Amino acid sequence: MQEFNNTTPSSRAQGAACSLPHDLKALTFSRALDALRQAQKATAKIDDEPSRLPISQLEELPKVFQIRSAEVDDRHVTDLLKALNIHGALDPIMVWRCGGRNFVVDGHHRIAAYRLWRKSKELPVVFFKGTIDEAIEHAEAVNGKASLGITYEERSNYAWKLVVHAELLGKLSKAQLVRRANIAKGTIDNMRAAFSVLGVRAVSLPGWRDAMTEWKKGLQDGDQDFDESWQEAEAMKIVDRLGKEFGKRLAKKPEIAAKAFSHLLGRKSRDVAVLMLEEDGLTPILRDEDGNEIDDLDSYERPLRELPEIPF
Repeated sequence: MQEFNNTTPSSRAQGAACSLPHDLKALTFSRALDALRQAQKATAKIDDEPSRLPISQLEELPKVFQIRSAEVDDRHVTDLLKALNIHGALDPIMVWRCGGRNFVVDGHHRIAAYRLWRKSKELPVVFFKGTIDEAIEHAEAVNGKASLGITYEERSNYAWKLVVHAELLGKLSKAQLVRRANIAKGTIDNMRAAFSVLGVRAVSLPGWRDAMTEWKKGLQDGDQDFDESWQEAEAMKIVDRLGKEFGKRLAKKPEIAAKAFSHLLGRKSRDVAVLMLEEDGLTPILRDEDGNEIDDLDSYERPLRELPEIPF
């Protein structure tokens, strides 16, 4: 297969005119974004948009374009590698061209699969038409989908980055932050409250958990906003682990899930069941098998009955 040469005279001239830093990965998000914004102003439109590019000419800049952590999901890469072995190709990689360089907007997992496949020096590509800010929003939209299990930690870390750089990204409103990060309004409120307390220190904190740790230092014990944020983060950490292990199996088999958690939590499963209903805004009235209302779960003793035999 003939390798496409993308270093045309016009693209070399572009690169010289734009003066993009050689290693954008070494820059902070704000400095990399500023460099790309400046470069796009000097980037002349090129009609030549090849349908394939050498993998060596595709630059990954996860700090700018990735919602997820810089590392790829191994299971997803394995699935893509299987698809490559069957079909010989994957959907095109979306790239954004600036200063004669091609930045990956969407397709990091596909590139990882192609690298393992080692049978193609050129990859199918499609070019994103728009500004750097529009390219970032597009990356958010396609990478934020639930088709590839993005964890709560990754989503909350990205939301924190948007909150910290809200001014830089065009004075993002709360509604815009919620939409772009796909995260609850209450979480965004707490992030903004933390940012107002932390000030310039917030920029150096890479994730929401780090920010919460610093935020707590300036609060009094029992601060409700912090407590709720901490509880949510801890709960979602468990959700991430359960989701990675069981996927959607627990939701598809609620009876089995209920029995499993009852065994796991013991007597506390009653409290958990009540709290789960209250999370949905419901106030449960509990009755025993005879219809008598139960006021105190701790003192309630279920009548003994023969348990089903557990097969081993």
